[in-house]
Amino acid sequence: MKKLTLLTVLTATMLTTASANFSFMGDMMRDMSDAAKEMRTEATDGMKEMKSDTIDAAKEIKTEGIDAAKEVKSEGIDGVKDMKDDLNDAAEEAKDDASDTASETVDKTKELKEEAKK
Repeated sequence: MKKLTLLTVLTATMLTTASANFSFMGDMMRDMSDAAKEMRTEATDGMKEMKSDTIDAAKEIKTEGIDAAKEVKSEGIDGVKDMKDDLNDAAEEAKDDASDTASETVDKTKELKEEAKK
């Protein structure tokens, strides 16, 4: 009877240990599965965020490029207008100077003719 009781206790202990080990392995597998799912979710979220950031950066670069092109165009047009105004001013001054020189020449010529007559 002692042997039977000892054998029963020993068998029960072995089954309990095996059950505990199996339960531990099951929990470990569940934990690993949960960790893998969480890693996948985080990776997916990270990729979505990177895609969103890339799109935002591309839009910003496009906007800045368009603004820069408009500014260059505007400055170019303003520069051409300034050059045109400068050329017109220079032409007007040259015309006035030529007219003044011609008038002075005519006046000087008249003076010389009158002096020559004397």
